[in-house]
Amino acid sequence: MLSMALAIAILGSAFATPASKEPSVTVKAAFAKEFATVKDVQWEAAEKEGVYEAHFTFNNESLQAYFTEEGEFLGTTRIISVARLPLPASNALARNYAGYHIVGVFEYSRPESVAYYITMSNAKGGLILEATGNGELTVYKRIKQ
Repeated sequence: MLSMALAIAILGSAFATPASKEPSVTVKAAFAKEFATVKDVQWEAAEKEGVYEAHFTFNNESLQAYFTEEGEFLGTTRIISVARLPLPASNALARNYAGYHIVGVFEYSRPESVAYYITMSNAKGGLILEATGNGELTVYKRIKQ
């Protein structure tokens, strides 16, 4: 739950003012093109004006997909286990953050790239790291305890 809340907070910080209406036919058509077999979708306005968030299940996983008002597919998010991180990212975490406990991980897949957000904590506080598939780690946010 904490990692999902952080995922929403991270994406929410990227999207600032809510759209005020149900997604258009264009947005729904773009969703159907990307996820043709998905039937049960719940829509909501993302925090950024003109961006819509679809909540659905695909291949037995809960996903969120993001689309602009024009129907541009921005990407998807999903919670994943630490074991599903790419090996270079896992190795970099073990080398550089051995004193931390991993709280949660989510994947943000965009059409051009994939990033992983790892929430970690220790006695002094927490971090949200952004990781790439090749093992590059960046502190996305520091969390004070």
